[in-house]
Amino acid sequence: MTSLRRLFRRKVNVVALAVILGWVVLAVLASTIAPHDPTETVGRSRQPPSPLFWFGTDQLGRDIFSRVLQGARISLPLGVVTVIVGAIPGTLLGLFAGYFGGVVDTLISRFVDALLAFPSILLTLVVIAALGPSLRNVIIAVAVAMIPEYARLVRSSVLVIRGLAYVEAARALGASNLRIMFVEVLINASGPILVMSTLQVGQAILVGAGLSFLGLGPPPPTPEWGLMSAEGQEFLRRAWWMSTFPGLAILSLVIAFNLFGDGVKSVLDPKLGRGRG
Repeated sequence: MTSLRRLFRRKVNVVALAVILGWVVLAVLASTIAPHDPTETVGRSRQPPSPLFWFGTDQLGRDIFSRVLQGARISLPLGVVTVIVGAIPGTLLGLFAGYFGGVVDTLISRFVDALLAFPSILLTLVVIAALGPSLRNVIIAVAVAMIPEYARLVRSSVLVIRGLAYVEAARALGASNLRIMFVEVLINASGPILVMSTLQVGQAILVGAGLSFLGLGPPPPTPEWGLMSAEGQEFLRRAWWMSTFPGLAILSLVIAFNLFGDGVKSVLDPKLGRGRG
């Protein structure tokens, strides 16, 4: 409770969380709130924002407001699922490397170094090129790029934690390696994992939108924010609203996750690397 009070003592953290929860609510209720079918033509093409169409219409006469709401149902799960898919193998690799050391650490570290040799965006493009453009493959590609970041973070934390007194006591009492790793060590390394995951959700949303912007994400007429921004770039001077509103949706959600992640970090940072004593 003390940590929560410290987290929400800063107004910026409260605002960031409110924005995130607001988008979650909009995503859940998108089908109810959206005034029109996001894939159907409902008006004139490139109609500017008005009381009838709050965000205007796109080049095919589809309601952009409805498409932005439905896009939240794609971008939010994309960010969360991507982080989960990348965090699990990355955490396990870092945990095994840091705990066992020796040959295990060397092999895992070389594998992680090989992944880190590629810039993350290049690595995602390579994976997409191999698997083909789709929402599922975007999640896989971005998750693969996250694996080495989690592996390095967890390994460094485990190297510190495994030598602490309570870990040695558990080992002396006959606890198995698996129990020590997952009950004693991993729990105490969860702070930095939580901080990184909060920050990575926003990063995953941004990278996913970027891949869709390049045509490597879900195909039209999927109401995905990056794809919508790409479709509107051709008409940016004549119909600025087509790219602006999806872009603002991406911007608000990514900034909210980054600010909230910074807030979580400021609360957990004093505890990082400490054991339970």
